Amino acid sequence: MSSVSVRLYWLFAIVALFLTGCATHPLAKEDAGYPANKVDARGLFVENCSTCHGQKGNAHTFHGWLVGAQNLTSADWQSQTSDDEIIHAIKSGPRVMPAFNKKLSEAEIDALAAYVRTLK
Repeated sequence: MSSVSVRLYWLFAIVALFLTGCATHPLAKEDAGYPANKVDARGLFVENCSTCHGQKGNAHTFHGWLVGAQNLTSADWQSQTSDDEIIHAIKSGPRVMPAFNKKLSEAEIDALAAYVRTLK
């Protein structure tokens, strides 16, 4: 295989990994009509965020390393980031993070933002 072919192979592999890593899963559809206090925020986090941010939020995953995911457990990040900034990030997806504003309800986004605060 030529070096160009190898590079293309790796490029496609990385793109495929990225695209499959952050998808909305069935729990989001189940929780869509719930108020924020009834949403399974941890479950939504595990299904939609843990591929990059890790189950504990520390971004110690291969995919997280690959895309430069934020360590949500960082004391500095937690103290320097407002709740509104977290909600905005979930909705609009900074850098390579996908936007969830059309995939999750307002209540789910609010519940996820509150859950991110528990990862301190």
